[in-house]
Amino acid sequence: MSIKYYLKYFYFIGSNWNFKLALFTVIKEIKGEKKYDLDTIELDRLKGLSVYGDNLAHASIYQGANYFLLEKAFDYLQEIKGNQCIVDFGCGKGRVLVVAAYYGFKKITGIEFARALCVAAERNIAKVQSLFPSTQFKVICDDAINYKIEDDQNVFFFFNPFDEVIMLAVAKNILKSLKENSRHIFIVYLNPLHKEIFLSAGFEEEYYLKKMEYLELSILSNEQDLIRFSEQKKSPETSEL
Repeated sequence: MSIKYYLKYFYFIGSNWNFKLALFTVIKEIKGEKKYDLDTIELDRLKGLSVYGDNLAHASIYQGANYFLLEKAFDYLQEIKGNQCIVDFGCGKGRVLVVAAYYGFKKITGIEFARALCVAAERNIAKVQSLFPSTQFKVICDDAINYKIEDDQNVFFFFNPFDEVIMLAVAKNILKSLKENSRHIFIVYLNPLHKEIFLSAGFEEEYYLKKMEYLELSILSNEQDLIRFSEQKKSPETSEL
């Protein structure tokens, strides 16, 4: 990525938020792209891209997930839960998918409705695939609401990819999957504008981080709901043993 583009990115963040945040972000972007051998920095309002489905009006601007928050999220999951299967809704150029592989995730799926971004994601994955021969990567070019959650998928990543209309539909798909196959899952949500959708569905926030006012990370899970369900299933005889 050229210095000119980094300056453009710096100015975009600085003028929309503040320049202290812009400097922090750009430094993290430069280090992150080099560390993971990626080419994922871009700002795109998606208007000129060919997309699957009719929900372009509900989509947010494309921007790679902040490396600082991304690594904090994966550090937390790795420390207390180990490596799992992850789905990134609105995977863009594949930043989250590649970083997840470095953190040991073995089944990694990205959902993206913009064809050009899917191609870019597959290109970034190809650069590191030889480093992770046992890792299963998959990029699915489709609208997020069409994706059927698989039984073993239990980490769902969002970097504020769409508005509450699509988020509600995706949340319903996740809940449907849970009803069919009860399991412990995590919602990793950067810039969590619609976190209330998951809280109202019974999820609880077990990790929260806020830095420099605008950088927010929320990790929610259904662990307490599973505990309550397990306790309800116990018979009085079992409880006394």
